Amino acid sequence: MLPFSSMASGTVFIDLNQAGWRDELTEVLSNPVWFAASAFGIGQDIPAVIDGKLVNLWESAGVPFVRFFGDIPAYFPDKHVAQYHNSINGYWDVAHAMFYRRWFRDPALSIVCSPVLIDQMPLEQVDVASKVKGKLIFPKNGNSPARLVDYWCMVLPTTLSKALQVLGEESIGLDRIDKEPCFDDRIVRYFYEKGVDIAAQPAVLCFLVAQLDDYLRRVKSTMIGEALLDLPITIRGRFWDHVDFRGKRATYDPNSDVASTLPLIDQAPAVVDMSPNTQHSPHNRIWQAVGRGTAFLTNKLEYFDSTLPIADRCTFAFEREAIHNLVEHYVTHPKEAVDLGLEQARILRPVFDEAPYVNTVLTAVQLLAFRLGGRPPETQNFVDFPPKLFG
Repeated sequence: MLPFSSMASGTVFIDLNQAGWRDELTEVLSNPVWFAASAFGIGQDIPAVIDGKLVNLWESAGVPFVRFFGDIPAYFPDKHVAQYHNSINGYWDVAHAMFYRRWFRDPALSIVCSPVLIDQMPLEQVDVASKVKGKLIFPKNGNSPARLVDYWCMVLPTTLSKALQVLGEESIGLDRIDKEPCFDDRIVRYFYEKGVDIAAQPAVLCFLVAQLDDYLRRVKSTMIGEALLDLPITIRGRFWDHVDFRGKRATYDPNSDVASTLPLIDQAPAVVDMSPNTQHSPHNRIWQAVGRGTAFLTNKLEYFDSTLPIADRCTFAFEREAIHNLVEHYVTHPKEAVDLGLEQARILRPVFDEAPYVNTVLTAVQLLAFRLGGRPPETQNFVDFPPKLFG
């Protein structure tokens, strides 16, 4: 919300985990509110009693509510549903927005946001000498792909378990693993070839997409972790018990706390990252790295084809040797890694400019505020607004 601070009388952050948040919210709503926003729609369901009726606080007040989502809507699909007329769904990858539009009935107004840097350090303040002495870090929760396959086999109907195993294996083939997964298209085609239109069962389709997306993430994170075991880096996160660190040069840190990870990114010559099966937008950890002047080493993305001319120096294909060789180079040349981070920041900071993000959100907010406002005065008599047809 910080990019909007200069355009309003104030920006208020309310932590629903803190005592007294209701009093704070009441005080905020005593003045006009432009719009509200949260990650995952947290706080949108706050109720209010008006004229003896229980209603939604934000909808009854005519306040647009922007809900930002970081994953494909096959995860927690109920959270993406437009339960209220004031909902705006914000996605960071166009494939996620298209999935939502394709498979959800009566969708909320949705937007695709561009990356924006919130936590930005002036590059002249980057402590080059200290970073050169630091340790590369791979901050990522792991998980066992084999364990997920076991779950499919033990719990699911045979037809679904077999479909997931076939499509999962297909997704990690050399001709597929570096590309956009398009799991919904592939699932629909798989069952269509068996004479079944699974598109008529979007609940099952979302379940299968979530399984395959999770499986591919597990395969990729495990591949990176295993490729880095003999390098002196830190692998930080939960669920790495399926990888044996004994006798390896890599250090395992089970702490996955985001707040304590950020200082480690500041101190590192470079951070190793992977996208969450996306191709059209960078992972938010890359935003953090660019904002802090730390180099990122990540998988190849279509996004970088048009935004990062030096992508070949900092991206890898999903193949163990390619991952190992790229990271090993910067482990043994830490000053080069630090210089790379500064160069990445100089290139991408103008690309990650806040203006496109602000314009996208404000356009959606104004559209929805217009819709919530009822019939505009002096509108032509042949225009019904809003038409009952659309609710």
